[in-house]
Amino acid sequence: MAVKKKASTRTAAPPAPAGRRKIAAITIHDVAALAGVSAISVSRYFNQPDRVSEALRARIEDAVARTGFVPSQVAMGLASARSKVVCAVIPSIANSVFSETVQGMTDVLRSSGHQLLLATSNYSMAEEETAVCAFAGWRPAAMILTGPTHTERTDAVLRAGGFPVVETWDVRPNRPFHQVGFAHDRVGYEQARHLLGQGLRRIRFLRTGMREDFRGEQRSQGYARAMAQAGLQADIHVPESLDPYEAGAQAMARFAAEPVRRRPQGIIFANDNMAAGAILAAPALGLALPGDCAIVGFGDFPVARRLTPALTTVHPGRYEIGRTAALLVLRLIGEDGGPGAAAPPESHLIDTEFHIRASSLVAGRRRPGNPGSP
Repeated sequence: MAVKKKASTRTAAPPAPAGRRKIAAITIHDVAALAGVSAISVSRYFNQPDRVSEALRARIEDAVARTGFVPSQVAMGLASARSKVVCAVIPSIANSVFSETVQGMTDVLRSSGHQLLLATSNYSMAEEETAVCAFAGWRPAAMILTGPTHTERTDAVLRAGGFPVVETWDVRPNRPFHQVGFAHDRVGYEQARHLLGQGLRRIRFLRTGMREDFRGEQRSQGYARAMAQAGLQADIHVPESLDPYEAGAQAMARFAAEPVRRRPQGIIFANDNMAAGAILAAPALGLALPGDCAIVGFGDFPVARRLTPALTTVHPGRYEIGRTAALLVLRLIGEDGGPGAAAPPESHLIDTEFHIRASSLVAGRRRPGNPGSP
């Protein structure tokens, strides 16, 4: 009598999605076996390359290249209790001011075996908070931020993080973290003093349209202080356009429409791109610069000296800010056990340079000397 087999009720596993094959992970032991060295030597190759002989480095490097091995940063951090990742948050990667600062950080950290992990805030404290919280979860070796103005939660996360924190691009008193930068208030003060020194009395400051551009706000306050000392009224405008070139062009159109006897004799722009937009728009408006209006910028962007007239501006030492911040980080997290987050806050002032060019030298009003570097 034939026996019928009972149909199986077990469901077969679905096939793996196309393009997702399970592969065996390459380990540090595989690299060591291929190179003919110990796993400790391979680990030292990644963590302390200067302690590995040139001959061994060549063999390990060849094995790493052939296997495609990449060490796990998480595992390395757990094994050594120190991460090799330094996190940084900057306002914008598109702005050459900040990109040079990032280059300064990278040049220093790369030579020490540390990697820079970068995020942008788009000039938003809320977006900065999101980036800081995400980075803090990975327990970085240190964190580098732009400026000392953050949300309450960001400050709390940084204080509780247990890693060194360096604030760049601004130096203000009574901050609990290390700082590398300069006083923007002082820069705005010197910009105004330069124009006042040429006999100008009606001077305007044009900020950016970004609500959280705190560094531009600090410079406008320095400008206002210089005007008040001279017994003059401050004139601070905020443009409608967020595009810096368009904002500068609009500022010049507004200037051209004002009565000659009441419009400003000089304008200080929050950055060089805004100043460039103004200078480029001036000829079409029938304006001759600097005769009709002296122009001062900030940033010393590559375009500044190529404009006609060449732009008077402030060079903020952007590369040196990044370099100094990274050197400070390495000292705080030294391989021999640096002081880390427990170190008392340090302030490192970076020199700025005031480049006086044709855009602010008004014929018949020029006086010898200048107020010096801010």
